[in-house]
Amino acid sequence: MNDRMDNLCKLTEELWNIYFNFEEYQSFQAINNILDEDCIIIGTGKHEFYKNIFEFRNAVYEEFEERKNIKFKFKDFWCEQKEIGLNECFVYGNIHIFWESEDKNVIIDMDSRFSIIYKRKENGWKIVHIHQSIPNIEQMDGEYYPKTLSEQVKQSQEKIEELKMLAERDSLTNLINFRTFKLYYERWNEKNSWLFIIDIDKFKQINDVYGHVTGNHVLQRISNILQSTIRSTDILCRMGGDEFIILCGGFETEEDATDFVQRLKRNINDAKKHEIAWTSISVGKTSIKEGEYFEEIMARADDSLYDEKRNKKKS
Repeated sequence: MNDRMDNLCKLTEELWNIYFNFEEYQSFQAINNILDEDCIIIGTGKHEFYKNIFEFRNAVYEEFEERKNIKFKFKDFWCEQKEIGLNECFVYGNIHIFWESEDKNVIIDMDSRFSIIYKRKENGWKIVHIHQSIPNIEQMDGEYYPKTLSEQVKQSQEKIEELKMLAERDSLTNLINFRTFKLYYERWNEKNSWLFIIDIDKFKQINDVYGHVTGNHVLQRISNILQSTIRSTDILCRMGGDEFIILCGGFETEEDATDFVQRLKRNINDAKKHEIAWTSISVGKTSIKEGEYFEEIMARADDSLYDEKRNKKKS
């Protein structure tokens, strides 16, 4: 091996030729002549960390057996060298590696960076360290870490959450919708439970007289009042139109359920002094018996609601 330091970039290029065209050499001896026995080599793979030439040689033979049908090529090779002592030199550069199989099932196309430390030994220059790396393809120019990908993942997660919310919630009131309510009901296991159906009285007249913008405002205000009246363990949903459903547990007697209905009505009534257009609510209620179908419970609550509305018309 030439003892002159100015030949190290050329020697580095020869090293890559040996590595990529290993079959032409039929032995590891050519690489042995360049690498120091205690050379530390770090490759691009997570497992490619070799503490000496013997570990590297064993791995290389396995690699070449695996890639025997792959003929690596490289282009755009460049390197520079920097003296770091009388007997040490640092060489660094870039190389583009490419190849594709005839059926195009295997395509290799990557830029690779490398840094190499040469040390002058008694028998010439030897490599004591090699580090090869591949730039993160998700890391954009000018970024110090792949924040573009991180931002994309974050945006995707936010989009998923947004779509999930849109699928689960009513867009006007932000309450859960009826479909989501039924999913919650399937997991409901509270004892002494009651279901309430709430209907806004004469809501059509508000839309007809004051317009749909005012009507939407009334829906939002009433949903807010209902939300502030229920407990954290209760479930409130907008069923559709001007109807809401509340599912409550822990009402041991019908009197408890009736008191809850009166509290709802009172809070709705108290809000009218702040509104130009306002109304009242009617509420149907029913206890939930173990083993009942959801449709049975809804039908009974509906009957209770319509009884109340009929009684209001009579009075």
